[in-house]
Amino acid sequence: MAQQFTNYSTKDGLPSNHVYTIVQDAKGFIWFLTDKGMVKYNGKTFKTISTKNGLPINDVWDAFTTSDGKVWYLSKAAKLGYVERDTVISFPNINKGEIMNPIFSSQIGDSIYPTGPEKTFSLKNNQWVGETTFPFYNLQEERLKMRNRFVSNLSLKADGVLSFYDKKENKIASVVTSGVYGKSGSRGQLNDSLFFMTTSNNYSIINLNTQKVKKVNLLNAIGVQEVKYLRINLVNDTLQVSGNGFVAKLDDNFNIINPYFFPENIQAHFGFIDKQNTIWLATFNNGVYKLPAVKQQVKYELLDNKIQSFNIIDGNLIVGVYEKGFYIYDKKEKSFQEFIKKKDYVFEASHIEQIHANFYSFENALIKDVNGVKTSVDVSKFYELEMLTNEIGRKFVYFKGEIYANFSFGINRLNLKPLKIKKEFKQKGANDILNFKNRLLIATTNGLKEIKNDSLQPVTFKNKTFNKSILSLNKIDDSHLLINTDGFGSFISDLETIKPLPKTDFLIVEEAFVNNNTLWLATNSGVLKFIKKDNNFQLIKHFTLSDGLPTNHIYKIYVDDTNLFVGTNNGIAILPKNSKNSSLLLDVYVEAAKYNNQDISEDNSVFYYKKNNNLNVTVSNIDFSSNTKDFSFKYKLDPIQKKWTTTTTNSFNFNDLAPGEYVLYIDANAIKKQVCFIIKPLWWQTYWFKALVVFLGVVLVALLSRFFVKRSQFNKNKKIFEDKRLSELQLKALRSQMNPHFVFNSLSAIQYYIGENNFEASELYLVKFSKLIRQFFALSKENEISLETEVNLLKAYLEIEKLRFKEKLSFTINVDAKLDVQNTKIPTMLLQPIVENAVNHGIFNKVENGLITLNFIYLDAQTFKVEIIDDGVGFVNTKKRQNKDVKSSNVLKDRLHFLNYSEKWEISYSEEELHANKLDKGNQSVFLIKKK
Repeated sequence: MAQQFTNYSTKDGLPSNHVYTIVQDAKGFIWFLTDKGMVKYNGKTFKTISTKNGLPINDVWDAFTTSDGKVWYLSKAAKLGYVERDTVISFPNINKGEIMNPIFSSQIGDSIYPTGPEKTFSLKNNQWVGETTFPFYNLQEERLKMRNRFVSNLSLKADGVLSFYDKKENKIASVVTSGVYGKSGSRGQLNDSLFFMTTSNNYSIINLNTQKVKKVNLLNAIGVQEVKYLRINLVNDTLQVSGNGFVAKLDDNFNIINPYFFPENIQAHFGFIDKQNTIWLATFNNGVYKLPAVKQQVKYELLDNKIQSFNIIDGNLIVGVYEKGFYIYDKKEKSFQEFIKKKDYVFEASHIEQIHANFYSFENALIKDVNGVKTSVDVSKFYELEMLTNEIGRKFVYFKGEIYANFSFGINRLNLKPLKIKKEFKQKGANDILNFKNRLLIATTNGLKEIKNDSLQPVTFKNKTFNKSILSLNKIDDSHLLINTDGFGSFISDLETIKPLPKTDFLIVEEAFVNNNTLWLATNSGVLKFIKKDNNFQLIKHFTLSDGLPTNHIYKIYVDDTNLFVGTNNGIAILPKNSKNSSLLLDVYVEAAKYNNQDISEDNSVFYYKKNNNLNVTVSNIDFSSNTKDFSFKYKLDPIQKKWTTTTTNSFNFNDLAPGEYVLYIDANAIKKQVCFIIKPLWWQTYWFKALVVFLGVVLVALLSRFFVKRSQFNKNKKIFEDKRLSELQLKALRSQMNPHFVFNSLSAIQYYIGENNFEASELYLVKFSKLIRQFFALSKENEISLETEVNLLKAYLEIEKLRFKEKLSFTINVDAKLDVQNTKIPTMLLQPIVENAVNHGIFNKVENGLITLNFIYLDAQTFKVEIIDDGVGFVNTKKRQNKDVKSSNVLKDRLHFLNYSEKWEISYSEEELHANKLDKGNQSVFLIKKK
């Protein structure tokens, strides 16, 4: 039964496997008290508190928790105290150096009273002050100090008389008892009215207010004669009793209810039930064990056995167990009983209704059961070779008056009397066989096949090709089939079309169980439950480790009226099929919040502004579930964030926060937390300083405006004249910027051919270049030229570039017939830089040949459009390579600005990628040119 438990030991982070007791503090943290320190556990990480952190001694055997979040530790030391926020606070014995031995300590509310055999201590002025009592080994009488409004102390005499005394030592009442306390037991005050005593075979609860004693004998209560280390704890306002072998809660009458008995192989000596009813067990040699409440409802059968098959025979669940044979589930006893014992590899149990026969298939044997009479079939007689393995069949089905069965290498058609192979259909990886819609279907590792026209043929679907590895087949209804695959989820088909079952993508679906429009899938990610709604199956429940599954990889599955049976490589788990999974998330908390490495807390939440400041927050949670998924939560920092951010990262930060009041909100599964802090502004950031600056600015503006208002009209007229003149100068300067750029590229091309010793090409290039230069110089003094001249200039330039690119470059120039190219004007050298960019930045970086297309399009009498298109790599990719803008782009921007400002032109420019999803994206540059 230990497989139900999760075990934590030194390999997981415990400092020692010797664990005395377990407690849970007010915030929900679980604490393990060991001989190597105290351990705080949040469900994910273990944090050890030891002498390194300030404990006076590492051997801590017990602790009390209080409502303010403190954990008071008990150990044999001269100092005792508590742990709060991972900080150890210790208080000394008023008698310096005197060792306290608090083996009988009490807790009343948030006050702790360490008590030893001879003294009880209380905390006064940050020191432990002891009060002497009668020694416990006094055979005549023992006096016990009480903290109650009526009873000051108890007197327990050797004759069994228990007496109650007030503060003035007046006897209030006496009760005759027997065996309420022994030297091997424990005792302590649980609250202001209850005191307990234990022996190895009973416990007693003493009500100090009513002076009544309730004694409970363990043999009568739980059927156990003797229990070592018996003790009673007050946990979350409920009394718990535990010792070596069991743990239970007590009802209002102090009787044991629902005791949980420890598995013997765990050898636990103490049990603890936390706020979510999870059971924790402490051991002296193997750490601690955890059993969530959901797993306490799970029954485990055939543990440590590999389950190989689930089959229904005559309404009974038959289970194939590796090296054990077949077991049958006894519904009355609710346990599995041995049915067919055989030490062998187990295949399937098959029921053939038409011939009233059952087949039980093993690797080396086959058992046939007709009308309850079982006979063993000699599998060796089926082959001429000396083969002893069962190649007759694993799963048997009835189809069109004959018996078929799958085996290692295909499908067999069998005679029944005598059992003999009539025909073999070869097919490797025949995993399952099913008679569906009067068709014999075969699940193979290469899709769905069928026996048709006395041969094995693939099943084809109209809507898709399906050749995935199929593990099993299930009939949903008379029209639909469930196909379960190895790593591709499940599919539903009517044998005409096939569609995936939602939410099962890439799952290994080992097997399924179908019942009343409900699908149960056994997968490598747990069990998935689907219900049919509106002719579609919807996932409504995903069973995992958190629901009590022993593992998430489930191989076999069966469901009855109340229970879910799952088969694994380590046995069978039976759990309620309608169980609700309660979250084991207890709390979300801010583990650390720092502003510029200063802790943010309720007492320290105001900070002065610093440049390049940093807010760092670490969030954690208390969650004892078995779910290993990353914890996710939402956060936002008000007022700078309006939307929530969802994250699985537990640490995040903010930089350069301005002065102000901030609230960090954290939200996780309805648990909400917040961190408030203030960043105070420096003197020059305060509102009064800013207001003063604004006031002085207003006064200064008023004084200066009066001086400048008289000159404004003169300056305005002067500025207009200078701006127009500047526009003309800028146009000439920008043209002179672009000209050297063009000349440099051309000379580079000539240098390239000379370097290649291609004198013929360099001479041809030089002739064309010289003609172009002469033409360029002739036009350089002009502000505008005819469109015809511009087209010829671009054509000459592209021809030169075509020579340089060795025919890698092609170009096309298209001029709209409606354009009057002789009389239509265009600014000089406006298009050439963009065409040059298309060549050098688009086509030059392209592996294949490139094309430049120039389109001159008529729009109206004053307006035309120019398109410069290339199929190169695109300017975006060019910019990424160069990590800067393409050359002349800023020059063009400035030039267009001054052209438009001159009021002679109205020109707009745009560019875009043509093919964003292709490697060669291409680029299109568009000019809209209007002469005013």
